[in-house]
Amino acid sequence: MADNNPNPEVKCIVNTCTHWIPGNKCSAANIDILNEEVGKMSKTREQTECKTFAERRGLANMIGSADNVNWVGFAEELVGTGRQLNPTVTCVVDTCKYWHEGDLCNAEAIEVSGKNAKECQATDCATFEYNGKPSKNEKTQQAREKGEKFK
Repeated sequence: MADNNPNPEVKCIVNTCTHWIPGNKCSAANIDILNEEVGKMSKTREQTECKTFAERRGLANMIGSADNVNWVGFAEELVGTGRQLNPTVTCVVDTCKYWHEGDLCNAEAIEVSGKNAKECQATDCATFEYNGKPSKNEKTQQAREKGEKFK
């Protein structure tokens, strides 16, 4: 496990995403790993999703996701200067053992799965491991639902 590493190596097998590059690389500048269901905290990898997923279907979708491309890393990857094509990872799934304060991912590497996905709900963080702890976010949400806490 990395120590506060905000940039684990990302392997992405979601071949239908506009950011997917052959070799299972991700050309996004940043990816967001979220709980699949709003208000329900993840206990399995299937309950997570890569919210950055955008289905590769036509020029409009590719242009729409162009604002989140690691262009420098993409160019450096083409000329073979090493592992430059690697997004930063923002993860709000605080029930994962790799989650770290500040919504960082503390894993050395992650894998985003969901081959042939058509929507982000069909993607998962395959590296997710339940930490057995209740979510701080879940407690806050439950309190709000009971009317105990408002921000």
